Formats: sequence, structure tokens, C-alpha cells
Amino acid sequence: MPLIDGTNEYKVKILELTRSFYPSIGGMERFVADRLKIYESLGFDYQVITTNHSEKKITTETLNDVIYLPSYTPYEIVPSIPNVMKNDYDVLSVNQLSYFYSYQAVNAAYGKGKKIILTPHLYFHTKKFKLIKDLHHKIIVPRTLDKVDKIICFTEYETEFWKSNFPEAGNKIVVIPHYFSFDIEKIPDTRNNYGKFFLFLGRGERNKRIDLLLKAFDKIDTEYQLLLTISEDEISDELKNIATKNKKIHLLGRVPEKEKQNLLATCEALILPTEFEAFGIVNFEASYFNKPLILSNLNVFKEILNAEGVIYFDNSVAAIRKAIQKLVVLKEEEKKKMGEINFLNLKNYSLEIIKEKYFNLFNELVNQ
Repeated sequence: MPLIDGTNEYKVKILELTRSFYPSIGGMERFVADRLKIYESLGFDYQVITTNHSEKKITTETLNDVIYLPSYTPYEIVPSIPNVMKNDYDVLSVNQLSYFYSYQAVNAAYGKGKKIILTPHLYFHTKKFKLIKDLHHKIIVPRTLDKVDKIICFTEYETEFWKSNFPEAGNKIVVIPHYFSFDIEKIPDTRNNYGKFFLFLGRGERNKRIDLLLKAFDKIDTEYQLLLTISEDEISDELKNIATKNKKIHLLGRVPEKEKQNLLATCEALILPTEFEAFGIVNFEASYFNKPLILSNLNVFKEILNAEGVIYFDNSVAAIRKAIQKLVVLKEEEKKKMGEINFLNLKNYSLEIIKEKYFNLFNELVNQ
């Protein structure tokens, strides 16, 4: 099955499997959507299969060319997956490994002799349901990895996790970072009613340390505002009370794409307190708008970003407060320089560079 090589043409067909997709919105959905653009640019055919799981829908509409399957229990048991996975595909691409639909799909594809790639997105992140996760880790995952042909990690940091936990998977790993598209229309940098503000862009998930951020900002006497794209129902009553009393804190809920672009264009800096990230594409989005970054001190960020454009902090109220105050007192030319450094860093993650890595991966995979 040769890929397009100048003389022979074969359209590789891929089944792209993900727990959630549009109309949900978040890092996973964004990554899958961007990967589809790579497939299109390489001339591949693809079919997206997802579950009916959704978090914070921005619309009730679904996409006609996406297969939505009913799932059961928090771990997404999807009985209908084997019936949907016909024989007219070459490669199964599975996103995440911590849900049962992943194992169901891998087993079905393996039984038909298909090629299988896995993008684990850092696997498990928290200690919740530890007993079940330990079962996955010790029994289910090793058996599944035996059936997988390639594992895509975004960073060397993630690669080390897999090599240390599953040494037998080491020779299957290929590092392909996320890319950033430069085809976004930049919104003019015009101030809105909020004046100067910091922006938290993302969901209010457990790993996001919204609690520390709100408590830290509440202790700062500043002209700046804090805007967060989360809703009240994502935080505790204690944090709701802080947000309600402090008139400089604004919970925006989910925002549409155009408004998100405007927020990125007009904020002073992106601030992201988090315990883990598989990659952190929001940092690239802010970098595109020449913004400084205020981030949790994570190795994954240090690998993909230029340190001169970032103020890092440990995950504590005092450290976050100190980081915010550090940026506040910077001169405008210093903040501008940080933003320019972040923008220039994006050239290392262009579509053309990452697309070539995917071409090489699939060329090796289907011609084995």
C-alpha cells in the first residue's frame, strides 16, 4: 500500500477514534480537528468515530460526517464499535487509552489485521479510581500495547513516561508535537469594557488549579481584571463566593471562537495554573497573539516553549500571586519582547514541519 510517491497513488483510509468531538470543545477535540487537517493535506481519507459523551456543549448540532455511538458508564463501554468498524480502512488511530472503547476498538482492528496507532495524551493523570487504574496499568494496557504498531507522543517528556512504565513500548514510540496553524485571522487589538486583564482559557477540570488562581488574585490590589472561560457550576461554593465578591473576577463560561480570538488579542497575558498537560495548545494560541505566558512550572511547557517568554510559578497561592505581580510591574517593552519571543517560537511547530512527520510515520506504517 504505497503512499503518494510521485508515481503510485494510494489513498490511505484512517478510522480516527476519540472519546468526544464536536460539539464538545477542549484540548482533545481541538487536537483531533487539527489532525484531520493534516490528513486532508496529505490526501488521506478518514472517518471520525466518537461517543455521545460531551462536556459543556457549545451547540446541540452534530456533524453529519462523524459517527456518534452511544456509550455506557464513565469509562465509555461502546458495544457497537466492532459493528461500525468495517474492513474498508487501513489504519485505526486511537486517541486516549484510559477508556474501554479504546480497548474494544484495538481488539477489533487487530483481529482484522489492521495497522493501529495510539495517541495516549499522557494516559492517566489523577489518582481518582486508583484501583481500576492499577488494573488497567498492570494487565490491560500491556496486552493492548502488544497489538499497537505505533505510539505517538507529543514530547520527549511524555516519551520518558512511557519508556519507564512500559519498556516494551519504547521501540514503537514516535515523537510528533502538536502544530499551530497560522491561518487564523488576527482580531485587531482593541480594548474592551474589561480594560487590562489576564486570561485563563480552558475548562474548569480537576487538574486546572482554578482554586489557587482565584485565591491568589483575590489577594492582589491591582487595576487588572481576571477573565476565565469557565462557568459557576464548575467551581466550589467557596470559589463562587470569591468570584462574586471580587468585581475584578469574571466567569465567562464557554465562549465562541471569535470571542476567544478577541480575548486572546486584548489580554495582557495568558495564565494557566495546572497540574498536568499533555501539550498545552492554549499556550500556542496566546503566542500567536504575541502574549506573555504565566504558567505552572511543568516540564512539558519547558520543552515546547522559550523560557524568555514565560513566567513560571509553583502551584501555590503565594507563588501565583508573586508571578502575577512580577508581570504587572514589567515595562511595556519587556512584555512586548516576551510576546515576540513566544510568537517566534511557533515557527518550530508549523503545519509543514509536523505534516512531514506524519507522512513519514504513515509511509513506514503502511509499507511494513
